[in-house]
Amino acid sequence: MKGGFIISLDPRLFSRNSSVLARIGARRATDYDGDDFVQLADEEGRLFTLYERVPRGAEWEFREGPFVAAAGVEIPDMKFVTACAFECRWPDLVGRVAKLIAQDADSPTWLLDGDGVLWNADAVDPRKMRL
Repeated sequence: MKGGFIISLDPRLFSRNSSVLARIGARRATDYDGDDFVQLADEEGRLFTLYERVPRGAEWEFREGPFVAAAGVEIPDMKFVTACAFECRWPDLVGRVAKLIAQDADSPTWLLDGDGVLWNADAVDPRKMRL
């Protein structure tokens, strides 16, 4: 599956983001490990799924570089960030969701794509982002 990470210095990242997605119709559920996730189906039935936790053993994907900063991004100290993994196959949907999340954020929020590019969540370019 294609995806990436929503990243912030806010330890309430999942709670905040799941509330944003619920306001636009996402449904919350619990996986087999007892972790929560939210899933949004857009008007075309395309899915965006945001997970409460990064899968065990995959933390290196957002903690270790190398990372590339998209235009205007100052890369935070990745030792201190909170991350939520997401899955989605459609870059335009990811860009729309990231922008909604950023608009509701109390602190800087980023999106880490599949190529290790860190985007400001409100400025993701779906034409350049890789899932």
